[in-house]
Amino acid sequence: MPELNKVLIAGRLTDDPVIKYTPDGIGVANIRLAVNHYAKNKQESDVSFFDVVAFGKVVEFISMYIKKGNLIFIDGRLRQVKYSVRIDGEEKTRSKVEIVANSIFPINVHADKTMEDEGTIEY
Repeated sequence: MPELNKVLIAGRLTDDPVIKYTPDGIGVANIRLAVNHYAKNKQESDVSFFDVVAFGKVVEFISMYIKKGNLIFIDGRLRQVKYSVRIDGEEKTRSKVEIVANSIFPINVHADKTMEDEGTIEY
C-alpha cells in the first residue's frame, strides 16, 4: 500500500503571519490556525490550534494578502519537527507536528486588500 501524507484544513489565523528569510533569501512564513469543530448536540464549539509553515512563493502570497482573522483553506502535509530543550540543567529532546502548506486558498480577505484574480498560490 502506498504511503500518503495529505492535509486539507480550513480555519482562521490567530495572529498576523511571522515572515523570515533564510540566508539564501527563501521566505519562511509561520502562522497559527484556529479550527472550530461543532458537534450536532452542542451549542458551543471545540477549538483546535495548528502550527503552519510555508515556503517560497506561498510566503509572498501570505505577506500580501493574509493577516490575523482571515479564513483560509490549506492544502498541505504533516511534518514532525524535533528540537532540544534544557530542563533542570538536562538536555531533552521534544517534538511537535506542524502543517507544511503547499497551497493556500483565502476564503475571505479583508476589504482593504484586492486580490486581482490571484485566487490561490501553490508552492
